[in-house]
Amino acid sequence: MSHRLIALLVCAASAIAPGARAQSAQAAVKDSLGVNNVTYQGWKMFEVYCTRCHGEDAVGSSFAPALKHSVGPDGSIDHKAFWLTVTNGRPGKGMPTWGNLLTPEQKEDIWNYLRARCCGHLAPGRPHVIAGASKDSTAFPPAQGQDTLFVPPFVKG
Repeated sequence: MSHRLIALLVCAASAIAPGARAQSAQAAVKDSLGVNNVTYQGWKMFEVYCTRCHGEDAVGSSFAPALKHSVGPDGSIDHKAFWLTVTNGRPGKGMPTWGNLLTPEQKEDIWNYLRARCCGHLAPGRPHVIAGASKDSTAFPPAQGQDTLFVPPFVKG
């Protein structure tokens, strides 16, 4: 009788294991979309102001570049160029100025979101805030091999 019970438990365990593996895979996907509040706020601002031209997940469109690549390690847009472009626009190329519409903090949040996308720390899709993640104000990213890190006007003292 105990052999039947053991056999039944083994069958039940093997039936549960595939479901557990699926949950583990889903957890890994969720973790790849987990971010701190700064990056999440950047994603929200990007969705509102940038997605219509630069595409979902910053992959670009037929008329605007893939910012995922532009701000990456091999891209041509450093922090200073990003800041100036978002602030002043590029009217000749169709890029509107977001000058006073976005606060300096919102611009930095978008930068942090794009850096997370470009460097592989954030998978495509809708991110979510990880419980217990730092909710500090915008953290300035490290220089990307550039001469110096651009310090926006609101930080200069």
